[in-house]
Amino acid sequence: MKIIIPIYSFGKAGGFRVLSQLANQWIQDGHAVVFLSHVSSDIPYYPTQAEVLYFDNKGELHTKNNTDYKAPLLGIFSLRRILKKVLDNISGDIILANHSLTAQPVAKSRNIAKKFYYIQAYEPDFFRPLTLKNRLLQYICKKSYRLGLNMIVNSKMYYNYKEIKAEKYVPPGLDLTIFKEAKDTKSDNIVIGTIGRVEKHKGTDYIVEAFKNLKSRDNLNIELIVAFGSKDLENIDGVKICKPDGDINLANFYNSIDVYICAQTIQLDAIHYPILESMACKVPVITTGYYPSSNLNAFLIPIEDVDSIEKMILRFLECSKEDITKKTEIAYQDIKQFDWTIVSRQMLNYFEY
Repeated sequence: MKIIIPIYSFGKAGGFRVLSQLANQWIQDGHAVVFLSHVSSDIPYYPTQAEVLYFDNKGELHTKNNTDYKAPLLGIFSLRRILKKVLDNISGDIILANHSLTAQPVAKSRNIAKKFYYIQAYEPDFFRPLTLKNRLLQYICKKSYRLGLNMIVNSKMYYNYKEIKAEKYVPPGLDLTIFKEAKDTKSDNIVIGTIGRVEKHKGTDYIVEAFKNLKSRDNLNIELIVAFGSKDLENIDGVKICKPDGDINLANFYNSIDVYICAQTIQLDAIHYPILESMACKVPVITTGYYPSSNLNAFLIPIEDVDSIEKMILRFLECSKEDITKKTEIAYQDIKQFDWTIVSRQMLNYFEY
């Protein structure tokens, strides 16, 4: 099969890693994969063996990008029209839309390939505050779920979620040869880790506030490492910032901490990469949820609750090594289902059906 994956620009978000890894697995299985991106895009951040073709403002294809090339007037509205033109004139067996802004060009194109829409999150929740622009983007997102494409969701929570009505499910995958337990990498202190994000729903602020309270009140021998955190966090006593570039360094980050905390506040039954990655490295997890977290394999906390984070950290510190090991071993068994070879085959099964 020849599988076409249209995007507008490559980035560092986890969704791009999923697409690159799926493409690599499909190529290993003997299929051809082509990414379509605007010529002004960077090259892929996550390595891919797939062919990458870049379209310009006239809809003509190139094998090299040009980051100095100017995007068209009217931005995404012009890009959607141009992408449809490109899709009208490219051959393939499968076209995989993977973002709400690529869904309409895929659905409206005259291409006779099978058309799928891989939904990696309910996007309307992410457009905040509700400015005029964000309201328009929300409208486009919601409309994308009603275009008649074959929808595949990355979490079962989206089977019947607001505008999304789907029956097909393929989770994101994980490279268990990279994300794995490493011995003797811990500090003498108790090291808490999290991924830093500025968006309120990501929950970083709650974690930092809980850590500051514990550090000042109990004088505990703890530190907090915030991966990709903002530089101003370095002014807080006991907080360190790191920027692990690439999956190997990211795995090293997880293996350098004693517990990972996720305090995100929305779509709690979805799949969140840092949870999977921590569990693969057999690092205990404190989290507000996210599949496959449960009371058996993680320490669960409510959302937007600094006090609960503090109490759970103290509870974790009091847990025996045996109790923690039991949770991490259960967690490790629970994430084996996300191995890339399994996940990529699930998607191919839908394509081939």
